[in-house]
Amino acid sequence: MNTRQLIFPRGFDIKTQKQVGRFVAEMDDQLVKLKKAVKDLTVEQLEWQQRPGMNTVGMLLAHLALVEIWWIKLAPAEMPWLPEGKAQIQKICGFEDDGLPLPPDGVHPSYIIGYTAEKYLLTLDKCRRVVKTELKKWRDKELGKFYKAGKNRITCDWTLYHVLEHFAGHFGQILLLKHLMRDAGVLAKEEPAKP
Repeated sequence: MNTRQLIFPRGFDIKTQKQVGRFVAEMDDQLVKLKKAVKDLTVEQLEWQQRPGMNTVGMLLAHLALVEIWWIKLAPAEMPWLPEGKAQIQKICGFEDDGLPLPPDGVHPSYIIGYTAEKYLLTLDKCRRVVKTELKKWRDKELGKFYKAGKNRITCDWTLYHVLEHFAGHFGQILLLKHLMRDAGVLAKEEPAKP
């Protein structure tokens, strides 16, 4: 029998950060699953497109890292995207952008060509450490606090929800791309699971 549980993360206070800590535990669980799904992909597979204009697995991995930094560290500080936000993304993530959204004829961005699965996963780990450091400052009682992002007023609570649903959505897209790669003969077919 498998045991499934979320482990409350170290460094968070269960009394003042129960919701924040739960979010971190949920995101950490998603990251473990994502790593397992992509760790063995080759550079060719990470850059594979079914056709121009479609995302690659590599682009989506870069996007996941960038989005966590943007929504948890930069947006709540009301940092503008240009030039400060983009400069912080470059400094933390090591790439200037993720290429999303691609134009209809767009291809895998030049600034992440040649990235290995290990490099993407190290970037995701680095970004997650930065995000956790930031979230250690957040308290549940402040999650209803608003900040401005462009013309929008956003709560910290909505931010946590959005980052989790965004991660899960793109993780699903990565799994779909792996399925499409199998159909195209770019990735070996998986063996059926044994009962």
